[in-house]
Amino acid sequence: MLENGKAIGQALQGFETTLLSKDTTVWSIRADRTKGTFKKENVDQHKLAVLLTENTASSSNYELFFINRFLIKNESDPKPDDAHKLRLSAESLRLLTSRYFVSPSFMFALPRFYLPNGQAFHRFEDERDGFVRHQWYFLPFRVQVPCTDKKRSHATSTTGSNQMNPFHYLHLPDEEVDIRGSQIAVYFAHKVRSDSATVISFNFMDGRWPGIIEEPQIRMAEALKHSKLTSDPILVHLIYLTTIARWWNNALHSVNEQLIAYEKRLQEDAKDESTSNAIYNETSKALHAMAAHVHRYGTELGSLEDISSELSQAFAPEYDAKDSSATDFEQVKSQLKATGAFVRELEKKTKNILALLFNRMQITNDRMMVANGVAMHAILKATQEEAAFSREIAIRSQQLSEDMKKDSVSMKTIAILTMFFLPATSFAALLAMPFFATNKYLTNDQQVWVWVVLTVPSTGIAYAFYHFWRKREVDKPAEKRRDLEMNHVGNASDPAAGSSSG
Repeated sequence: MLENGKAIGQALQGFETTLLSKDTTVWSIRADRTKGTFKKENVDQHKLAVLLTENTASSSNYELFFINRFLIKNESDPKPDDAHKLRLSAESLRLLTSRYFVSPSFMFALPRFYLPNGQAFHRFEDERDGFVRHQWYFLPFRVQVPCTDKKRSHATSTTGSNQMNPFHYLHLPDEEVDIRGSQIAVYFAHKVRSDSATVISFNFMDGRWPGIIEEPQIRMAEALKHSKLTSDPILVHLIYLTTIARWWNNALHSVNEQLIAYEKRLQEDAKDESTSNAIYNETSKALHAMAAHVHRYGTELGSLEDISSELSQAFAPEYDAKDSSATDFEQVKSQLKATGAFVRELEKKTKNILALLFNRMQITNDRMMVANGVAMHAILKATQEEAAFSREIAIRSQQLSEDMKKDSVSMKTIAILTMFFLPATSFAALLAMPFFATNKYLTNDQQVWVWVVLTVPSTGIAYAFYHFWRKREVDKPAEKRRDLEMNHVGNASDPAAGSSSG
C-alpha cells in the first residue's frame, strides 16, 4: 500500500460528498455459462443488496456493474438536483467494495480520477479459488459530440473561456463539434479455478451523451449473450479498449480536419492584403489551445498503450500465440500504437501551422510598416509644403509690416506737419474773419506780432500735449505688467494669507 488508511478514508469521504448521489441506479449484467442464463437490468440500492447477498452463495461466470452519472435521454424529462453525480449511494459503494474485496489502492484512486493515475495488476493464489487475478486501471478517452453551445457562448462558458486547459473540452468551429474527455475506471477480478469474473466500472462521462456512455456496456451484453467467448475473461478488456480506440480515432480525425481548415484559411489569406492581425490573433489562440490538447492526447494514449501491454503480459501465460484472444490483443495494441503515431503527426502539423501563422502575421506587420512609411512620407511632404507656405506667408507678413511701418511714418509725418501748421492757419483764419477785419488796429501791418504771439505758444502747447499723450500710452502696458509682477510676488511670499482669503 502506498497510502495509509487515514488518507484513503479521507479520500473516500470526499468522494462520497462530491461525486456520489443519494440514490442508486446501477446497470447490472449477470451471465452463467454452465446454466445458460443471462440477465441485464437496472438495480436500485435494495435490489443491489439482495443481488450481492444471492451472489455470495452462488457466483455467476460474469458479474458486471456499470456506474454512470444521471443519463439525460430526453431534455424535457425532469432531472434530479444531483444529476452531475454518479448514480450510486455511499452505502451501495460500501456494499460493492466489501463484497468483492476491492483493492484499497483503487478506492484511493477513484476520487482522484481527474489526476494522473497508475494501474495495478495482481495475481495471487487462494486456497478456495486457486489463482485469483485482480486488475484495475483508468481508461482516458476523448469523444466528439455535437456542439451544444452557440458560437459566441464558447468564450463566456466556464470551460470554453479557458480551452488552453487540456482537461476542458475543445471546440472545433469548422467541424461544429466539441472534443470532450473523461475517464472510465475499471476494476476486474478473475478467479481461474471457477472461471468467474467480476467487473465494476465507473464512467465519469457527462450524462448528456447517454449513447456514448452506454455503448461499451451494450457491446458487453451482446457479446456475453451471443459470442462463443463468453467464458473468456479477456473479453471485457478487449471491448473497452476497442471502443475507446474508435472514439479516439473519430476525435483525432475531427482535430485533423480542423487543422486542415485553419491551414487552408491561412493560405487563402496570404492573397488578401486586407486581413487584419485581429483575425490572426483569434486563430493563434485557437491553434495554441489545440496544441495544448494534442500534447495531452499523446500522454493519454501513451497510458492506454501501457495498459494494453500490461494486460497482454498478464494474460500471456494462459494463451499461446495462435489463440484468438492473443491475436485480438495484438491488434488492439497495434491500433493504439498507430493512433499514438497519428497524435505525434498532429503535433507536428500544429507546429507547422503555427509557423505559417507567424509568417502571415509577420507579412501583415511588414505591409503595415510599409503602409505607415508611405503615409509618413506623405505627411512629411505635406509638412514641407506647409512650411514653404508658412515661410511665404511670413515673408508677405514682413513686407506688409514694413509697408505699414512706412505708412505709419508717413502718417506721423503728415500729422506732425499738420500739427505745426494748424495753429498758424487757425489763427490766420480767425483774424481774417469780418469781425477782426474791420478793426484798424489789427489790420495794420505793424500788428503782425499779435498773430505770432498767438501762433507760437499754441504750437508749443500742441507739441507738448502730443508728447505727454504718447508717453502715457507707451507707459501704460509697462505699468500693467509691473503691477501683475508685484501681485504675483506678494502672493508667493505670503501663502497663508492667500489660503485664508480663499
